[in-house]
Amino acid sequence: MLKKRQAELAKLENLPSPASVSDVTIDNFNEKINQSYQPLILKNFAADWEIVKKSQQSLALAAEYLKGFDHQQKLKLISLPEDTLGRLFYNHDLSGKNFTVKNSTLSDSIDLMLEKDNKTRYCLQSVSLKQNYPELIAQLPNKLLPNTQSFIWIGNKVTVPAHFDEANNIAVVAAGKRRFTLFQPEQIKNLYIGPLDFTPAGQPISLVNLRAPDLSQFPLYEQAYANALSVELEAGDAIYIPTPWWHHVESLSPFNVLINYWWSDNYVSSQLPFPMLIHALQAFKNMPIDQQQAWQSIMQHYLFNQDESAIAHIPKAAQGILGEQAKPVSHFIHQWLASQIK
Repeated sequence: MLKKRQAELAKLENLPSPASVSDVTIDNFNEKINQSYQPLILKNFAADWEIVKKSQQSLALAAEYLKGFDHQQKLKLISLPEDTLGRLFYNHDLSGKNFTVKNSTLSDSIDLMLEKDNKTRYCLQSVSLKQNYPELIAQLPNKLLPNTQSFIWIGNKVTVPAHFDEANNIAVVAAGKRRFTLFQPEQIKNLYIGPLDFTPAGQPISLVNLRAPDLSQFPLYEQAYANALSVELEAGDAIYIPTPWWHHVESLSPFNVLINYWWSDNYVSSQLPFPMLIHALQAFKNMPIDQQQAWQSIMQHYLFNQDESAIAHIPKAAQGILGEQAKPVSHFIHQWLASQIK
């Protein structure tokens, strides 16, 4: 019975899809996208991109197109042995990673990806176009986020376990197909998140293998699955993923390319939430329980209280960080934090 249920939960194709949104413009972007706080599909978002057109003819054409922008600079190429099945993860006891990294040019990396008999899978992750391939940016027009930095992800059939981003994300499939499986932030309790300070690729990840979930080890995952969304996107399609929704990403084609854009509407976002979480753990985790509960009350009062009565007794001009964070206040707080966290 358990094996049968696990097999059912492995069928991500059976999950409902996020809603699709159309006729989005830079003028209604905030209303249609930014305010939704739900993942949204933008079909044919990049249908006019040259790489999309080439990939629809053949993946080999898309690969050659990208190689034309190579300046022979070295990138970090991830190599995943055959037994990993392309899943970026830890080794068996979470003491290391299940992949290696070496320096490689874009062209050499793509050539390795295209080798038909090679059992190793490869990927280039989150490569900044501005720093590495600025000429390519003009070939990838984004009418909704024209001034936002873009990043490119290239690889074979590779899976990135469920993780969250610290900023909103629009991810565009430029070649091949990808499946996105998404979980609300509150599903963290059912996703069995791994170590926070040692991760395969930056952000903390779920330890659950979504394509082979082990319910004896991760029984609560069934609840996460019951609340999940999943969609398979083709070249030219895009998905909006609000922060910090969990998302599991599968590259489904032998050769895949993704372009993504991260942005935040919070101008103080240079202080990213995740490092603050790590510092909070360091500050509070080893306190006696009564002190933890006391600080929980303080945090609830100041940080998570939507009732302005918490600060109504303080004149606006004196509210500082408790009030609206104007840029001078933000700059002062950054300096203060730097002096306190040593």
